[in-house]
Amino acid sequence: METQLKAFYKTPQGIKFVTIFGYATKGVPSLEINGVGKLSKNIKEKIIYMTRIRKLNVPMRRFVICLDLNEVNMHDAHHLKWLEFPLLLSYWYLCNLIPIKKLDNCIAAGWLKTNGEIIQMGLPNSFLDAFKANFNPIEQKNLMLINLTYFQYVKTIDSSLLLEHIPKLKFRLDYMESSSAIPTNSFIA
Repeated sequence: METQLKAFYKTPQGIKFVTIFGYATKGVPSLEINGVGKLSKNIKEKIIYMTRIRKLNVPMRRFVICLDLNEVNMHDAHHLKWLEFPLLLSYWYLCNLIPIKKLDNCIAAGWLKTNGEIIQMGLPNSFLDAFKANFNPIEQKNLMLINLTYFQYVKTIDSSLLLEHIPKLKFRLDYMESSSAIPTNSFIA
């Protein structure tokens, strides 16, 4: 089984899109996450923890999930936390834990807390311009955004409804990453 989806994260230069792809094979049961540099191990352990604490049934397979390195600027490493939710979606999809036929036409962003909180981005004003610049009209028409908020230019799947059958998950929007007039830098000590 294999899958891919588009993910995005915000940088000072604007929205960046990246492809996440993965597959499951017979082999020594494991989860590998590649392409997120030194964050890979931490993200992997967070995903395993979130899956185990919810007692989700995971098939005994080898799961490999990767970022397309041609699309990632490693100078953006501190922004890559926004790829945690799409990586989790990929893993749970490969484990047959989410009720969706395919992720290939989906796009998502968000980061995870180990208490089950999934923080998603309140879409910034620059999202639409970046979306139109990165996807052709056919892709724009077919892509579905997995997010808490409805975005009028993109079909939306409510992430809380998609994952409502998984216990102890909480969703919230991070408006500070949106188009807030308050700079987020002022809150960082």
